[in-house]
Amino acid sequence: MSGVIIYQSTYGSTKQYAEWIHEETGFPLFESRARSIPWDADTIVIGCPLMAFKPVLAGWIEKHRDRLAGRRVFLFTTSGADPAKQSVRDLIEKALSDDVKRGIRIFPLAGRFDFQKLSRGHRVMLRIAAVIFRSEAIKHQIKNPVDGVARGNLRDLLAAITAQK
Repeated sequence: MSGVIIYQSTYGSTKQYAEWIHEETGFPLFESRARSIPWDADTIVIGCPLMAFKPVLAGWIEKHRDRLAGRRVFLFTTSGADPAKQSVRDLIEKALSDDVKRGIRIFPLAGRFDFQKLSRGHRVMLRIAAVIFRSEAIKHQIKNPVDGVARGNLRDLLAAITAQK
């Protein structure tokens, strides 16, 4: 089985998971902006954070839908939100078209969130969102850093990747 890992990381969580997947599978790593991605791989693992209520690479996935078709495709996302909540999966699925969704297995993973380490623009956006949505959850996140990144979170994803079709 040949494979490739394609990712985009903003604050390091996604990159850490991608590196661990690489260590477990031996699949080469490529940032999503790379020009030399080997599209002939049987298995494609895509990783990105959730930002503004959708996967950062949602548009990239749609753009490359023809290249992904007919392959085993796995999407893992990272965020400070609880990945066990259905609402997180709903956000991911809502961001992808129905035909693209059908060909991708989705794995939301716990990420890292520390308001103080965010870029100035992201801090401003979150504060605005907290006010607009009157969200106590966002206000709580702003005050309480989260670090759920752990190698053990990859168990189900790795099992799916290594399983036969």
